[in-house]
Amino acid sequence: MPFQRSEDDPRRPEPRLRVLDTTFFELESEFVYVFGRAVIRVPSGHPRMLRTDLASIPGPLHGLVTPYGRQLLPAILHDDLCRRALAQDDGNEYRRRADDIFRNALIDEGVGRFRSRILWLGAEVGRFWTFTEYARFALVATQVLGTLAWFVGVPVALAAGTWWLAAVFAVAPFVLSLAWRRDLPVALLGSLVLVVVAPVYAVTVVASAVLWIPDALRWLRGGREGRRPPFGAPTTGLR
Repeated sequence: MPFQRSEDDPRRPEPRLRVLDTTFFELESEFVYVFGRAVIRVPSGHPRMLRTDLASIPGPLHGLVTPYGRQLLPAILHDDLCRRALAQDDGNEYRRRADDIFRNALIDEGVGRFRSRILWLGAEVGRFWTFTEYARFALVATQVLGTLAWFVGVPVALAAGTWWLAAVFAVAPFVLSLAWRRDLPVALLGSLVLVVVAPVYAVTVVASAVLWIPDALRWLRGGREGRRPPFGAPTTGLR
């Protein structure tokens, strides 16, 4: 299930991206993704351009996963599918399928299966954040409680010699995740991943704040930089 330049051209795509600002790019070329018997064209619709931030990885997590690399083409594909989902009556279900296609595309591009699952998990949390009002908070709460049960409750119970309580904490995330039915993998995997993501996120934010202090002090002393010129029309092309 490869990425191709077109249905008739099996060569690998070389997407042209035009810089819009510090975060977003515009896709100026087209490509297709062959998914089973289906061919997904990117971008879809008119105008035939797509605004993308590549893989939507928060800045503090770039040390774990970058927004570009092997995930570049799957990320652009996913952004286009997400745009389509917003226009659907059953947008949540369409987005669910889009996230699954994204995970398969990552594997096709050589991204490891576990890392693909992590990126898929982020996409699924994004689906909840886009298409649900209250369930998104309940999902995050489930993941946090599962993390605490596994990585705090179990060690504390074992240290206290309370084996039965440790067993309760060990199965608690599974029991909590059952309430999510089809989304059980999202809740359960989130409980496992948070213990890695949360510390990295917190440490990076603190380190960034420390590096920002000298500039803040200089700004307070009146040493402001000149006004930054606004971005003009996008001109830089990346291949």
